[in-house]
Amino acid sequence: MPDVCILYARRDARRQAKTLAELVSRNWSVWWDGKLDAGDYRREIHRQISLAGCVVPIWSALAEFSDVLHDELSLAEKLGTPILPLRIQEVAAPLGFGNRQTTDAIGWTGEDASADALEHVDRISRILEARKTGVVRKTDLMLGNGLRLPSLFFSVSSYETRLSPGSAVDALNLFEAQTVLLSAYDFDPARTPPRGLLPAVKEMRSRGATVLLDSGNYEKARLSDRKWTLKKYHEALARVPHDAAFCFDEVNPPANPRMAIADLLKGIERDRRNTKQPIIPVVHLPRDRTGNYKTETAAAFMKEVARETRPPLLAIPERELGPGILERATAMRKIRETLNGLYFYQPVHILGTGNPVSIALLAAAGADTFDGLEWCRYVADGETKTLHHFQHYEFFRWQDAIALSAVTRKAAVDPEARYSARAVFHNLEFYTRWMEGLRLALQDGKQLVEFMTELLPKKTMTLARQALPGVL
Repeated sequence: MPDVCILYARRDARRQAKTLAELVSRNWSVWWDGKLDAGDYRREIHRQISLAGCVVPIWSALAEFSDVLHDELSLAEKLGTPILPLRIQEVAAPLGFGNRQTTDAIGWTGEDASADALEHVDRISRILEARKTGVVRKTDLMLGNGLRLPSLFFSVSSYETRLSPGSAVDALNLFEAQTVLLSAYDFDPARTPPRGLLPAVKEMRSRGATVLLDSGNYEKARLSDRKWTLKKYHEALARVPHDAAFCFDEVNPPANPRMAIADLLKGIERDRRNTKQPIIPVVHLPRDRTGNYKTETAAAFMKEVARETRPPLLAIPERELGPGILERATAMRKIRETLNGLYFYQPVHILGTGNPVSIALLAAAGADTFDGLEWCRYVADGETKTLHHFQHYEFFRWQDAIALSAVTRKAAVDPEARYSARAVFHNLEFYTRWMEGLRLALQDGKQLVEFMTELLPKKTMTLARQALPGVL
């Protein structure tokens, strides 16, 4: 990952770009296209811009009207990457970028280290030093219509839930849920999905919900279904409306980290060719001889994948973070601290997490989004924030009288409503309101401590503090 990406017009600023790169590289890593003579250079330049700590364009006569340079600068601006221009000729900046603070080195030929060039190098260093310590947690996610973080995606699956995929999607639409995860597996024509499922998903997206599409490998593994293949997943990508999709993941990666990363990047690129929407990498960890996941490799692995792909989300299954929730929270904290070494904030998605305590601890540790089937497997107690057997809904039905959702209030008293419908609307109300409380708590350290003290079992706050020192 470069600290500095230098952009210029080759025919009249190459010497200056080369010298500037040499000056900057004394303290920072630099990328410029001086050695890029063949291949897909436009794609490589865009990749480097997306990873850089700052972009340094050189204003020259040919740069002023360069469409290529304008496109590159527009990408940097879209990503929020600082743009630090150096002007070497009496020319204007490309249209739309004239308001940038510019260092003038008029007449600099690049044959030596001029005072103006050295001044610009100092400016670059100040910006990069500030960015190294200035990565802050996002409060929203630019995916679909935008999401407030942290967010929980309500998972839909045909495996071991109280609702069929069709009924689940209908319930989520009726409740107007804003975050949903669907499984590509449930759209396989060979399995005869409900006739109205695709129209219901289109309705979901038309009302502004953010829809993630899972690879279907969860159901494939649980049901030992060898008929579910990569080809079928790609067919689902083309057929099912979605805002982003998880890659078709390899659950048993090579033990060699370089090989594992190479295989994952290859798979991401393969899946990208089958959808116009972003692909979310799913990181799986190798196991040791006893079968335990090598959790200590997660942070470095995920940082490398983030550097190479810069995805909207970077996913890892909760179970691979460790055997217990406190170990998982500790592992997530290490991942977050490592990812914060990047110049951009990398949101992390935890797969298979719908328990309120787990969500809260992992969010405090630095995770951003979650998905889970708990909303249609259990029933939540809004007072204790605990999950109970689905058949215990009657014990908590009284809470629906004060629900914010009119759908939940109506279902609780409607004699025609089915038991399962009452329970899931009760759960959707709980999770929606509870996630809002978690977001507020994460904005202030004192509020977070109070939130967690109320949530965790008695006399366990000390354990949580030991797992997340400096957070709780």
